[in-house]
Amino acid sequence: MNKTIVIYLVGLLLISGVYAFDVRYSEPTNKDGSVIEWNGPTQSPLKIDCPRNEWNNNFEKYRAGEISKEDMKKYIGGCKW
Repeated sequence: MNKTIVIYLVGLLLISGVYAFDVRYSEPTNKDGSVIEWNGPTQSPLKIDCPRNEWNNNFEKYRAGEISKEDMKKYIGGCKW
């Protein structure tokens, strides 16, 4: 009984392994059949120099609740380091 189960499981494992290695991936295409070209961004986003006074004023406004957390994240992300 145990030998039969082990042999069955090993056979199932071998068959699933063969199918796993036989998977072929196709090149994605548009509806008209042309190949999709995946191009990443060619230029990094522009960042500005943030003066120290502006930086401190924005943090004071954030601490006072005048600037939202999302707006502060955008401001910090747009500054050069």
